[in-house]
Amino acid sequence: MRRRVPGIGMRVKLAAATMVIVGIALVVGTVIVSLALYTALMASVTREATGQLSAVVEVISREGVDGLSSATGAEVALGASVQLLGPDGSVVYSTNGNTPLTTARPGVGEVVLTGASPLPAPTEDPGLVVAATGVAYDGRSGTAVLAVSQDSQYEAVDTVLKLLLAGTPLIVLVAGAVAWWLVSRSLQPVEDIRTTVESISSRHLEARVPISDVDDEIGRLALTMNAMLDRLERGRRQQDQFVADASHELRSPLASLHTALEMGTGDPSGRRWQDLAPVMSTETRRMERLVDDLLTLARGDAGMVTSGRWRDVDLDDLVVEEARRPRGAGRVEVLFEVEPTRIRGDRLQLVRVLRNLADNAVRAAASRVVLSVEADGAAAVLRVEDDGPGIPPEERERVFERFVRLDTARTRDEGGSGLGLAIVHELVTNHGGTVAVDASALGGARFTVRLPLDSPDPGQPAAGLSTTR
Repeated sequence: MRRRVPGIGMRVKLAAATMVIVGIALVVGTVIVSLALYTALMASVTREATGQLSAVVEVISREGVDGLSSATGAEVALGASVQLLGPDGSVVYSTNGNTPLTTARPGVGEVVLTGASPLPAPTEDPGLVVAATGVAYDGRSGTAVLAVSQDSQYEAVDTVLKLLLAGTPLIVLVAGAVAWWLVSRSLQPVEDIRTTVESISSRHLEARVPISDVDDEIGRLALTMNAMLDRLERGRRQQDQFVADASHELRSPLASLHTALEMGTGDPSGRRWQDLAPVMSTETRRMERLVDDLLTLARGDAGMVTSGRWRDVDLDDLVVEEARRPRGAGRVEVLFEVEPTRIRGDRLQLVRVLRNLADNAVRAAASRVVLSVEADGAAAVLRVEDDGPGIPPEERERVFERFVRLDTARTRDEGGSGLGLAIVHELVTNHGGTVAVDASALGGARFTVRLPLDSPDPGQPAAGLSTTR
């Protein structure tokens, strides 16, 4: 038996997978949220800078440089740095040192923005967002400059990023725990099924796994398991019945032989042996046929039945040979109606199918049995009919079961063991065909066998005989 390697449980795998997926999703979501927040804040900053710059330009145009020093200018540029640069770039007015904040020289009405990065930079000093535009004042031209800080925007983005990243491990752990709980809850019915199946033995197949009211994968698994257990229990009962029937069938010829031996040994003259010899020969042949049938079915159950060489077989020749086969003198006439019909198959198995059907019909017939064969499309149709009492419709499926006898015409006293039709069913199935029984125009039963003309060779060994009906 192959050694099983310990593996990671389904709960651990699914919980770990959930944690990885949630972790990746949170990290990606954090990046996206941070970028979206940064973009929105920077758009707000640039709008603020351009808005304040327009107000500064209006003050300069109306009041000149002095207007920037007034209360109006201070109120307009609240929280921002303002510069007025001359045509040569020199600082005319500044609230933030004497170093020009920009080297841009836009024309009047043209606004130039610098310092606003599309992506946040990993730096402690993000710098200023600078807006510049050309302005005319007191008959001169210059450049109005307004700069606002990005510190608050960077701090907001940094705070949100840290909070999201700090919460990611906790969310991942919670997701893993929830996944573990959900998987455990989902797998509990599977564990119940496993426990139930583990407790079922070959002697006690009546137990069934619990079935939930929900039509889901677990519910369908439970239904499938119960259907399998039904088949196993049915197969077990059939096997037990098969053994019991086989024992009963073998007991009769053995008892007859035992009685004959006692009677023969009780006659010192030895004359009684001559009278008992035909009886013992008959019982021996009967037991031999029964053992042969049982062996065929047992091999089929074990998947060990092999076919001979697959070859072309003329069914019409087999029918003629079977109809002309010598039988004991009696009241039954065996007729045949044939058309040239050739199929691919195992000749010995086909002979046995035909012989079992013919013997069964002869035992049941009142006076006549008709064997016929013809080609019907891609199949060969073999029929065996008799003028006996026939088979009731409700029994026509059961006749192919083992050890089934329906009436006095098919009794063990006349040579039938109840296995012939079961073997017919198995051998026909082995050829990919079907066998059925209905009413005959002669008044009795008609067995119809349909076999494909070109049945594929099952190889060596052939497919095992089925045991289910």
